[in-house]
Amino acid sequence: MTVDTQLTFWQQAKIQGRVIWALTMREVITRFGREGLGAFWLIAEPAMFIVGVMVIFSHIEAHATYSIAEYLAVSYPTLLFWRNGTGRVTKALEINRSLLHHQPIRPIDIIYSRILLEFSGAAGSAFVLYLIFIQLGICHWPADVLTMALGYLLIIWFSFAFVLIMAALAELSETVERVSHIILYLMLPFSGVFIPLYAVPEQFRDILLYFPLVDAVEYFHDGYYGARMTTYYHLDYTLFVILIMTLFAYAMTNIAIRRVQSS
Repeated sequence: MTVDTQLTFWQQAKIQGRVIWALTMREVITRFGREGLGAFWLIAEPAMFIVGVMVIFSHIEAHATYSIAEYLAVSYPTLLFWRNGTGRVTKALEINRSLLHHQPIRPIDIIYSRILLEFSGAAGSAFVLYLIFIQLGICHWPADVLTMALGYLLIIWFSFAFVLIMAALAELSETVERVSHIILYLMLPFSGVFIPLYAVPEQFRDILLYFPLVDAVEYFHDGYYGARMTTYYHLDYTLFVILIMTLFAYAMTNIAIRRVQSS
């Protein structure tokens, strides 16, 4: 199959959209198979992580000034985007090098398809569990739906840029690939997931606010909790840093793609 170079931008975008969707479906079948629960695991796996963490940490409920179960039910799903996404996208180009012999498939399409799959599973499981937790009385409806949604999109945007950077660096350096899981663990204290900023001493809080992910999660918390929880964030700074991260991510990805294509 060849692609006509005279196609309009929207025609080319439509073709690449079909390519990314086909690659995503291929990845679903490869990972989950066609039998048993199949693609249901796409939502079930993240959901099991979320519920497991809630159960493990619920024993400290009596020592907290807020509901641990509610806090983790809302916060922990945000961690799955950048953590699980990085694990699945690392070395994706090298593993799927044979697919690049098909002309419509671009290297970036392989990365997009894996990111789409991971992000869909994380968002889907969080949405389903959130509705269930509301019915069980663990969670409540958000104080400000728009702020919560915008905060969630900021987290997804950060995760997208971060995953692209990690994928590119892993293709360029075997060392990055091998230490990527260590980097992900070291990021946990700077994720804004396990401890709300109001509970952090002020001198450390100011330092944490330099990390855009913390700001994005706090903005997300502001939308969900409203007046029930004091939140801290610098929205302008967060938008600027994530934009720079995105530009850097695409620059590094282009370098990694050229390296793969020339090897």
